[in-house]
Amino acid sequence: MVIMMIYKSIWLQGIKTKTLPSLKEDITTDVLIIGGGITGISTAYYLSKSNMNVTLVDSNQIGLGVTSKTTGKLTYLQELLYNKIQHIYGFNTAKKYLESQKYAIEIVKNIIINNDIKCDFESNSSYVFTDQNNNIHKLKDLKAFLNNAYNDCKVITHLPIKYPCKYAIKVDDTFVFHPLKYVLALKEICLKRGINIYEKTKIIDLEKKDNYYLAKTNNNVIKAKKVVLACHYPFFITPSFFPFKTYLEKSYVASGIVDKNKKFNAISCNDSTHSIRYYSSKKDYLIYAGLSKSLGYNMNNEKNFHDLFWHIQSNLTTDIKYSWFNYDVITPDGLPLIGYYNKDQNLLIGTGYNTWGMTNGSLAGKILSDLILDKKNKYQELFDPNRQINISKIINMIGSNVDTGLTYITSKLKKNYSFYPDNIKIVYRHGKRCGIYTDHLNKEHVVNTLCPHMKCNLIFNNIDKTWDCPCHGSRFDIDGKVIKGPSVYNISVK
Repeated sequence: MVIMMIYKSIWLQGIKTKTLPSLKEDITTDVLIIGGGITGISTAYYLSKSNMNVTLVDSNQIGLGVTSKTTGKLTYLQELLYNKIQHIYGFNTAKKYLESQKYAIEIVKNIIINNDIKCDFESNSSYVFTDQNNNIHKLKDLKAFLNNAYNDCKVITHLPIKYPCKYAIKVDDTFVFHPLKYVLALKEICLKRGINIYEKTKIIDLEKKDNYYLAKTNNNVIKAKKVVLACHYPFFITPSFFPFKTYLEKSYVASGIVDKNKKFNAISCNDSTHSIRYYSSKKDYLIYAGLSKSLGYNMNNEKNFHDLFWHIQSNLTTDIKYSWFNYDVITPDGLPLIGYYNKDQNLLIGTGYNTWGMTNGSLAGKILSDLILDKKNKYQELFDPNRQINISKIINMIGSNVDTGLTYITSKLKKNYSFYPDNIKIVYRHGKRCGIYTDHLNKEHVVNTLCPHMKCNLIFNNIDKTWDCPCHGSRFDIDGKVIKGPSVYNISVK
């Protein structure tokens, strides 16, 4: 098969959005939401029914961040996550997480129906499967949990697709949708209801002063009583909190045309995760994700895409059309971080969705808005960012932080990577480690390769022509302009 594709998400196909104005003046608001993905826009949607003055800002355009790169599944069958949660916290906590995911699916379904949102929402069967004998017992444990939690599931030994499978669990009451169409519909609803939305507005500093916050852009200040950090990786939380309670995982995604939409989605429980779903537009597509690993071990993009294509190609009728990659924030205990980071200071967060952002991001919008409105939410304690740490969780956390630590050390020791093209050079100028990208016109683009966030050395991404941080996911263009956080500072060299 010849690989000819567009390096972008399939969800951007045919989408035309009008950019809203950026912030041009100092303003005051009751609630400031930073980040316009599914968490931020869902929070704004629920608050739009209140009498509060609510402002949402996004450094890019609403929905065009992580939400536009997801696979768009609304399922509670989430790999072996229940096994993990049950091992750490017990059956009741795992059961409550299951209930929360079913609830999240229901609230998205109701929003779509009640607002007549056209977002390719369709019923799907979900599978968790393995082709490895040593993982079958894990799926049997998952089946036992689901049965005890009063959920019907079926055991099968094959998938409705040409793909290796020895044991699988199937449920039928799940869905898929077009995540970007959904988020953009919520954006329009929020605008009509009076939510203030500013795009291309990057917050570079957040300062607590008396009983309010000052959120600063390059030119203006937003004064807010409460602040919601809905920006995937919360930029403004003290570094000692976040990088040591989470880690980043990177996944690769590809999509191509197939003969028929088989109306199911699946995910493997192998060491290397493989995710499958279908999408119908003018044609039927298979969307395939895999090679999910801790960020620092997943930076050779061209090789990883090539490996991914090998897995998907036998099920396609034509060439691969789209490919992209995504970042997910992973927590050691399998539970998201949703709620008050510090209630006394009126700072809230929604993140750490463990690759299941469509359910958890939607749920976060409901929980965060309830907390802001002083309403009790039955899941607020389950996802409390300040929940008590279990000893098993600490053990898992040590493992993830060792990975991050090794990545940091490797980034310091390694200068050039074997996968770098000839037009990439790492040199030292005036005592600074600089990266030089030479373009097709023989023009040099020079940047400081030290990430401003936590000082990891950056790695060049030859597909997107960006400098990427292997520790926490910041990204910069060839001239050093930051295009993805957590860094809010550029790395340009004049």
